Amino acid sequence: MENSYFNLTEWGIILLMALVSALINIYIPVKAITQGLNIPGPAAGMALFGGLIFVLWASLSRKITRKKYAGLTTAVIIACFCLFAQPWYGVTSPSWFSVYGILSLFALGLWIELLQGKWAIVGGGLGNLSCLVVTWLALGFHPHVWVPARFAPFLLLAAFISGMVGELLAQGIATLAEEMRF
Repeated sequence: MENSYFNLTEWGIILLMALVSALINIYIPVKAITQGLNIPGPAAGMALFGGLIFVLWASLSRKITRKKYAGLTTAVIIACFCLFAQPWYGVTSPSWFSVYGILSLFALGLWIELLQGKWAIVGGGLGNLSCLVVTWLALGFHPHVWVPARFAPFLLLAAFISGMVGELLAQGIATLAEEMRF
């Protein structure tokens, strides 16, 4: 760890945030929730809840460690943890399809990193939005599952708002944690 950019504590925070996010993604039945609300997919759960499932944890990691690339690293590790449990959206053909999971969360983490400071809320929104769009394109071009066109604008807007909410929560939690330090 002597030559590592992140120290042991920072790696612990990154891995913990990624694990919490992945476990939420794996065990909360967001697909059933969106189906219960009659909101069609694919990835409607990501659109509505991606801010709480992914953005919050990647952004919180960045804010707690106060290190560049912590959010991006966390986002990629979230994807990896999720992929240990199952292929990306259950797609197994082509065999490399799960790479899109890593790319979509990479895009999320990149926006979190690029728009820190006063633009962080927009970064959270764009992060979740880009994660959704990469996933939609992958699902559309490979298993040929497209979101119904009439629902796409609503889901795109929901994804942006959800990402903003996730970022706002991360800011609030980080501020609260900072105030609790002695």
